[in-house]
Amino acid sequence: MKAKRLFSLFLALLMTAASAIACAQSEPDPAETAAQMTETETETETETETEVSDDLPESDFEGFEYVIFNSNPESNDWFTTVHVTADEDSGEAVPSAIFNRNLAVEDRLNIKITETEQGAPQIKTAIVSGDGSFDLSLMQGSNILSYAQNGYLMDLYTLPYQNFDKPYWDSNASEQLSILNKLYVCVGDFMTTHIDETICMFFNKGILLDHDLEDPYELVLDGKWTLDKLGEMAVISGNDTNGDGTFDDNDDYGMMSWRGVFYMFLLNGCGHTLTQKDADDVPAFTFYNENFINAYEKILGIVHGDERVYYDAEMKKNTRGLALDHRVQEVMFPADQVMFWVECISWAKALREMEANFGILPAPKFDEKQSQYYSCNNGNFFGMSVPVSVSDVERTSIILEALQSASTKTVLAAYYDITLKSKYSRDEESAGMVDIIFDTTTYDCSTVYQLGNVKTNIYTKASTNDTDLASFYEKQENSLKTAIQKIVDNFAKLEAGE
Repeated sequence: MKAKRLFSLFLALLMTAASAIACAQSEPDPAETAAQMTETETETETETETEVSDDLPESDFEGFEYVIFNSNPESNDWFTTVHVTADEDSGEAVPSAIFNRNLAVEDRLNIKITETEQGAPQIKTAIVSGDGSFDLSLMQGSNILSYAQNGYLMDLYTLPYQNFDKPYWDSNASEQLSILNKLYVCVGDFMTTHIDETICMFFNKGILLDHDLEDPYELVLDGKWTLDKLGEMAVISGNDTNGDGTFDDNDDYGMMSWRGVFYMFLLNGCGHTLTQKDADDVPAFTFYNENFINAYEKILGIVHGDERVYYDAEMKKNTRGLALDHRVQEVMFPADQVMFWVECISWAKALREMEANFGILPAPKFDEKQSQYYSCNNGNFFGMSVPVSVSDVERTSIILEALQSASTKTVLAAYYDITLKSKYSRDEESAGMVDIIFDTTTYDCSTVYQLGNVKTNIYTKASTNDTDLASFYEKQENSLKTAIQKIVDNFAKLEAGE
């Protein structure tokens, strides 16, 4: 998968001269990634000075107010930030970067950028009214797909100045989330919720040393980081600590997560998604095949084969008095109770005060024959869409591209400062892992657009050690095909002007 992003480059900006690295923008290859870590500081500095032009014409929009409707509520405080504007330079890393990014674009184009929190229903109402009251919406995938089918959103491929080959756009998302060669949602350096939603595996270096286990970084770079290897390590590091015969949140485990992210993380790591797109760019449910079933059964065999292996923080009740059981993860992992923790990467912030050192890994491969590593996005990010009600398409397109290009050295760099600097800046190997994770991120249409509730049904079965995928697929096959055909028919009606 062609790399479009410069994640490790920004990790290099955070490192001292002694640990500086250089990063590539090519096909992720473990061996090449290892070699890149030995590049000189001079090469790193040369690369950071390279500017990526957005190729936009000089424009003066005479004080135009560019309005963003954001359906990401203030209550979603687990995201690094829910806002894409800031009233002042607060001095905090990401809000400060957002403020300065917007100020630069406002000065460049002579505009004013404003943002209001609007729920998805309010966004729909504003579009239908046709009053041109806003220029960009931030919504989740299920709303975006629904609104697109009803003709409320523009096909982003028709905008004159959007260039999704530029590195400030996430090309993985644009390639994988188009439908019928039309794109209604995009993500890039302008915002951070899609980065927050990328799933990774944290590991405890102290536990690794205590059990004299192999270095996971070397395993990744040698192509030997597999499900079997994960299972071996997980069994060794689990333990009924208090000897009461009951495994709860007071004991030690090989792995920890919650089922909503855990099972798809491992399945995606084996190269499997719930949907794939055909030659006409139409998603189809393709998970019921021999290779998927083999990976599914292997994962369940590892996870459910021994109580020491896995703690599901969603399925088990915590003993700590926490209102949300799954948040016991931020207690157990820093307390050295778990070797591997699978969670969205934004939760690195919960580990800033962790005494033991930790690292970050991509999902393991199915076996060593698998050609590459794969990572996945959890799908609940707030993507960018353009309403059909905008009053000037060219102006809207120029502003959107300018916001993206201005975000790489501001918002994206600040994101890494707040989430990775405290630990990863002393861990050169993590930089290569981050490249692998983000360069190979998959955006499954089923997950992002919430098609057929398949993701939920799969991880629910997996969490109960139910291996019968045959009857599961048989019961849903017709309804799933019907759901996809309905989407195709709706877009065909739009094309016909109905």
